[in-house]
Amino acid sequence: MRKKITIIGGGLAGISLGIGLRRRDVPVKLIEAGFYPRHRVCGEFISGISTDALKYIGIDGILDGMPRHRTSVWYCQGKRSFQSDLPEEAVGVSRYKLDKDLVDRFEALGGELITGTRYTGDDSEGYVFSTGRVRRKGSKWIGIKCHLIDFPLEADVEMHVGKGAYLGVSRVEENRVDACGLFEIRPQIKVPKMELLETYLEACNLTEMSARVRNANKDESSCLGVNAFELGWQPDEPEDRDKLRIGDRFAIIGPFSGNGMSMAFEGAAAAIDPLLAYASGEMEWLDCRDQITLDLKKRFRKRLAISNAIHPFLTDAGKQRMLATLGKLNLIPYNTLFRALR
Repeated sequence: MRKKITIIGGGLAGISLGIGLRRRDVPVKLIEAGFYPRHRVCGEFISGISTDALKYIGIDGILDGMPRHRTSVWYCQGKRSFQSDLPEEAVGVSRYKLDKDLVDRFEALGGELITGTRYTGDDSEGYVFSTGRVRRKGSKWIGIKCHLIDFPLEADVEMHVGKGAYLGVSRVEENRVDACGLFEIRPQIKVPKMELLETYLEACNLTEMSARVRNANKDESSCLGVNAFELGWQPDEPEDRDKLRIGDRFAIIGPFSGNGMSMAFEGAAAAIDPLLAYASGEMEWLDCRDQITLDLKKRFRKRLAISNAIHPFLTDAGKQRMLATLGKLNLIPYNTLFRALR
């Protein structure tokens, strides 16, 4: 008889962990406040996770048939800055599809899924918190996302940096393109979600990209915005200090890195063995929690530090001009930075 693990939050890290534990016959209950399937503000670009890691979790094959990305082009304040092949192939898949496929696999393995329920208890032993970002009042950032249908691209991945903003555009399944960016909040902008992306692009001096989005065929249900968050290590709230946290509840890397979804998979994979040892009675809960936390800190420390250092170059107008000049001179160590963020 194994102890039950309860996962609070069914995002990418939580549901992947649930699958990994069920494959090892650990009883798992997953409590999710929302419902599936759903769109998420997410770059929908997977790069950096190995096939072996996906197989270890038990989700190998989940990305079969999805678009592959090999080329990228960067624009700085509307002008083409540089282009480069990606150092390694990436995969595009919407969170709408990916979350649904993962949930189906979790339930097929006998996992207990409860949706539409916000967890309010205070139990900590045997509970894993994968509830997404820590809400931060006063944050100056907003993430905006929209799916564009049959939208032409100049490379597999387009990156656009503008005044206080950057936007990544890449293909996902079914002739859809995911356009997802990070913007400094402009309180004066009050428009419907359907118009949010092009309005922010225009305000950030990305006029040409704004026009492309405005004239595109949009999936209205995919147009979303999210705020009240900060990048990097997520703070230890007083009520969280004794809890085991994974996914965005633990750390959020800059979306330009293209590594956020892979970090969710990595975090789930790292938590499987210690939780299995706890469920089997071979490890005390506090030892299990501490081992996972230390592992995640060690695993993600370098890439988060590099992401935080690069972030200002993508949002500050002066640093963007420097970036554009270096790009034209082919002096940006793109491949090195790409690999360092993984």
